[in-house]
Amino acid sequence: MAVVDTVGRVEELKLSDGFGFVNIRREEGTPANELLIIWFGDRSEGPVALFTTELSLALARGLRVKLLHGDDSAYITRVTVEAPP
Repeated sequence: MAVVDTVGRVEELKLSDGFGFVNIRREEGTPANELLIIWFGDRSEGPVALFTTELSLALARGLRVKLLHGDDSAYITRVTVEAPP
């Protein structure tokens, strides 16, 4: 499985007891938006609480993010948030 970067800005977070999704407005490429999974059900990929906190911060401040996931998977494996200006 190859690793893919999705780079852009957080447009929306959807969080509940059973799921966490993030909608990213991509800087380049098609489609313009990409919906990725933070967690779903009882399956957890990576440090869910940290991912959620960092993505919330990026959404609030309009920061650019880079999310890693497999090319055949929508589950996020790593989150990088740019430093604020």
